[in-house]
Amino acid sequence: MKTNEYAIDLLAPNVDGKEIEYHIEDAFFQHIDGLVQRGQVTTTLHIEGSTRSVFRFHFHSEGTVFAPCDRCLADVEVPIDTDDTLTVKLGAEYADEGECIVIPESEGVIDVSQFIYELIALSLPMKVVHEDGQCDEAMLAKLEQLTPVNPLEEE
Repeated sequence: MKTNEYAIDLLAPNVDGKEIEYHIEDAFFQHIDGLVQRGQVTTTLHIEGSTRSVFRFHFHSEGTVFAPCDRCLADVEVPIDTDDTLTVKLGAEYADEGECIVIPESEGVIDVSQFIYELIALSLPMKVVHEDGQCDEAMLAKLEQLTPVNPLEEE
């Protein structure tokens, strides 16, 4: 994955109104160490510069990713369709103010790859599981075998 394709120069004269489309594939997910390791997602980033030092990034991500099933650990295909906004300000030094990221004006460049990954990962449901009957039977049998017996349930 070329990370420089995710670098945005906030000091460039044409950044306000800029729209960038990213085609995210397995290599992107594997480069970032996280829960999601595979997928096909298209993320469109639209940048609005309300002032010369404050920018609003609008992300729209759509596609599918694969995440481990909470029951059997085999991959589950999960559809993604999310819209998110991030405010970016130029300032004296790096800072993360929750919904706002401050980038040093002396650098003026932000890499959005980690933000794209996090927005995709945060769009996953709280519980990722296969449909009934779709879990890996061998893994479920092994888990059943290794699960300790509760002596209170035997009565």
